[in-house]
Amino acid sequence: MSRKAKLSEVDYAEIGLRILIYFLEELLIFAIAWILMSTIFWTLEIPFFILLNIIAYLIGFFYFFIFETYNNGQTLGKMLLHFRTVNEETFQSTSKKDFLINCLLKSHWLPCTIDFVLGTIKNLGEPQKRFRIMQNASKTVVIKD
Repeated sequence: MSRKAKLSEVDYAEIGLRILIYFLEELLIFAIAWILMSTIFWTLEIPFFILLNIIAYLIGFFYFFIFETYNNGQTLGKMLLHFRTVNEETFQSTSKKDFLINCLLKSHWLPCTIDFVLGTIKNLGEPQKRFRIMQNASKTVVIKD
């Protein structure tokens, strides 16, 4: 959206498609983490499962933060479906700080699941259709572009 939109003009992204895209992006992130584990980090003395999840979190964090911050609020999956993460009031791209807050828990499936469950309960009935607590903290929403 190129101008400040009114709440009634905004088309929020559907939850089913958001979950599907997130799932596919997490598969990509874990595939990259698995490759790194197999080629670079396999000699470390840290248990495989723990190291895999640490690497996956870090990759996920940088993936979501860099893409959303420097790609108009879009990851690869959001580009595919024409979704964007934006400021909840202006419906324009938000600040780096807000993108950082938004990415903290969604960078790995386990904290994101907790974030999603708590956010869904807290945000029941809200018109902004936020499904994560960190969306509340970052004052962001996901809209159709």
